[in-house]
Amino acid sequence: MSHQQSSSFWKKVYSYIETPFLIIEKIGYKYILGPFRWVLSLIDPLAEKIEGTLFKRILQVIIYPLFLTLCIYIGFELIEGGYTIRTFFGTIVMFLIFGAIFAPLEHLIPFSKKWLDDKEMPTDVMLFFGGKFWGDYINAPIKLATITLVVQEISPTIGQNIWPSGLHSVLQVFILLSAKDFFRYWYHRWMHESEFMWSWHAVHHSSTRLYWFNGTRSHPLEGLIASILWGIPLAFIQAPVEIVFVTGILGRTIGRFQHTNMDLILGPFDYIFSSPKNHRYHHSKKVEEGNSNYGGDVIFWDILFGTFYLPKGKTPSDDIGVGGMPNYPQTFLGLMLAPFNYRKIKREAEAIEARKVNADK
Repeated sequence: MSHQQSSSFWKKVYSYIETPFLIIEKIGYKYILGPFRWVLSLIDPLAEKIEGTLFKRILQVIIYPLFLTLCIYIGFELIEGGYTIRTFFGTIVMFLIFGAIFAPLEHLIPFSKKWLDDKEMPTDVMLFFGGKFWGDYINAPIKLATITLVVQEISPTIGQNIWPSGLHSVLQVFILLSAKDFFRYWYHRWMHESEFMWSWHAVHHSSTRLYWFNGTRSHPLEGLIASILWGIPLAFIQAPVEIVFVTGILGRTIGRFQHTNMDLILGPFDYIFSSPKNHRYHHSKKVEEGNSNYGGDVIFWDILFGTFYLPKGKTPSDDIGVGGMPNYPQTFLGLMLAPFNYRKIKREAEAIEARKVNADK
């Protein structure tokens, strides 16, 4: 079989495999998201009416601190008495309610009207559930076994009695959030500065819009490596379980805001947390902007290590995605295979750019 015949054969195989996923995405977009899309469209005229009003400005200022405060309060309420079935279902209900609030607010006070187009959402939902299955049934056991083995081999006593349990519980949450994000910062930075790691992380940057749900867009294998690398040093810290739980809820809430399409006014919060404004620069197609603001929860590690980018008087662009790769996959199967096809995608992108340059001559 010639190279050309082999290539044609694999293209047909890929097409057959991809077809059912495309059907699911089309059905999801038209029939499942359709009613929600219609309801949310009713909010769009209200956005015009509140433009320039005091009401809008109040919303822009209070939403972020209000939600962070609520998630900490609810988190401690859910974990009171230990981790129970109430805690599990309460966490799910909490984020469902958050989503039911975030989606309308993104239409009421949008940063970019272009980002209200929800054509990518079926893919994001499939990535979420695929990642959920992988995380719960494959990633979690591997992570737990690896961390336990490493801790036992090094020393299970390291870190005992160093956690500041005497401090106020809320302060403990922010200490753990910052400690966790220190390790996350360096891993995230590595994914951008190493081409091999970028070939996996580019899946997360493939979205052409930011909204409250697509912070979950990532390749499941990236999550496995990341959780082990963060988990090992955190296992030695030995923070109380209730602090770990509330920190996790706070981190997920910050993540929802990080990708939100709400046009918020955060002031000093832009210099403390990984906020919507500074994170939009991180998703820029321009390398000098995208290789910045690596913090997942807090942003002061970027400030300390010189990778913070938030120029005054400038607004982030809403033209985002994988820079230099207009051919980067956008379907569920395409994104799952993208890290393995990265070199091919890159060669095709370079050929597209070369043809464009020749056409302009």
